[in-house]
Amino acid sequence: MLKQLVVASSLIIVSGCDDNVKPKQSKAAVQPYQLTTLEHYQHQANNLLRSIRVQKDAANLETQSADLVALSQTILSDLIVDYPQCAEYLNALITVADLLPSLPLEEIESGYHSDGKLPKFDEPICYHGKDLLVHPATVQAIARLGFVDQQAYEYAELEIIEVIAHFDQVEQALK
Repeated sequence: MLKQLVVASSLIIVSGCDDNVKPKQSKAAVQPYQLTTLEHYQHQANNLLRSIRVQKDAANLETQSADLVALSQTILSDLIVDYPQCAEYLNALITVADLLPSLPLEEIESGYHSDGKLPKFDEPICYHGKDLLVHPATVQAIARLGFVDQQAYEYAELEIIEVIAHFDQVEQALK
């Protein structure tokens, strides 16, 4: 009988304690995955390509391409760290990044796609990096003109297809 009383008392005490016990949260709680800048750029470029293909409005495409231009500047800064021989070339481009979309398309083409306004470079990765900024800036410039016809969407689509190809080269160089 004494044994039963001790067991019953113990159960009452233990069950009474359970109400006050709060589960401790593990310090190893799962954190949401954060995209790297490269992953974010690739994701944004693919989203922009899809948006162009479904012919979203010019304001939407201008915003998306501006976001890509901003991301590219971070990647170019990283590229300069790993490839200091690209510093003069890429810094010249970063300096005009905000101005590019307001230029006429012909000036963007001759001055920045074809390097007419940029310093000389020796390393091919410098060129691939440059295009991560120039191509979305071109789409941003097209969007500012309003996507007046089907050809404008096709031009923008080709710009982003090309930037995705250049991105692959930059991604390999930075890994």
